[in-house]
Amino acid sequence: MVARFFLLIPIFQLFMIVSGSFHSKFLRTDVFEELEMCKSIQYNLPIWKNTTLSLIDCGRRCFDDGDCRRFMFDKETKQCTMYESGKDCITDEDKNRKICFRLLSVCTDVKCTRCPIGYYDDQCQHIIQDCSDGYQKSVAPLKGILSFIQPKVNGAVLEVVCTFKKTGGVTDISRRDVRCKEIDFNKTWNEYSTGFGNANGNYWLGLENIFNILQNHNRFKLTVGLMFNGFDKQLWCYYDDFNISSADYNYAISLGKLPACGSGNSLTKVNFSINDRPFSTYDRDFSNNDCPVRFNSGWWYLDDPVCSRANVNGRRPEVGVPFEATWHWWDNLRTRTQFDTICLRIRRF
Repeated sequence: MVARFFLLIPIFQLFMIVSGSFHSKFLRTDVFEELEMCKSIQYNLPIWKNTTLSLIDCGRRCFDDGDCRRFMFDKETKQCTMYESGKDCITDEDKNRKICFRLLSVCTDVKCTRCPIGYYDDQCQHIIQDCSDGYQKSVAPLKGILSFIQPKVNGAVLEVVCTFKKTGGVTDISRRDVRCKEIDFNKTWNEYSTGFGNANGNYWLGLENIFNILQNHNRFKLTVGLMFNGFDKQLWCYYDDFNISSADYNYAISLGKLPACGSGNSLTKVNFSINDRPFSTYDRDFSNNDCPVRFNSGWWYLDDPVCSRANVNGRRPEVGVPFEATWHWWDNLRTRTQFDTICLRIRRF
């Protein structure tokens, strides 16, 4: 009876590769359809791509490569694609032909020598709280990479885009890239609270997850990144002392009053500051001006007909400034609506 039940388990759902004194486990994950250009983003680039004999052979190649932590196998062409980080796979081809696996660990009987990015210690038993924590623990090289984090003890393990550089580690809490499939940011309160999207493409990490990250350190900086003109132009706005309240207080935002903004200060400028404003969505609106419906997105809107001088979660491309992703420039006379990438990032300082 036990043997028959075992045969019903998908044979490749979880398989182990053993080589000498090392053993490794791979867990099957999801494959998502994405735009071809999305695969060109640094953290989506493969470290190796070629045809192999079989799925097992593809897994063995990943096991043997010290940088591989995820692979995708094409059942029709036998193509094996290996990646340095991440959980799920993306493709612009028929996803039903693809199988994706992520590495759980590569270990000896006493110590693990390769953990998924974000996991650390002898048995990969611990997970970083955020990307700043990952920088301090040296879990990855200095570059943009997909990483697992666990902001709350015994809480959910999340996948995010981390940027590790000499100045520290930065966590993308929201990312919108025109190279990837656009997702609708006009979501419910619950969706904005728990998060939506996929770290390989566009996503919102979730207000509750952001709140949990902020509880692990006394000071965080918020960065708003705006890229346009084919990614040739990049402007950044840095807000010190970023914080949000708990869900009981509707995730009200707090930002430092003296930002450094090459793109213009659209969040805390006098008369239009979103400081202390609760988060609003179309099904839970604190703006008193129907702002989430007018702007087609959730945000920390003002109690004012203006709603906000920024609409980074707005739709694109759509005619009409109130509906588009917007950022008002420094002189309040110019408004930019066409962005290649919009990202919200936080780091400890």
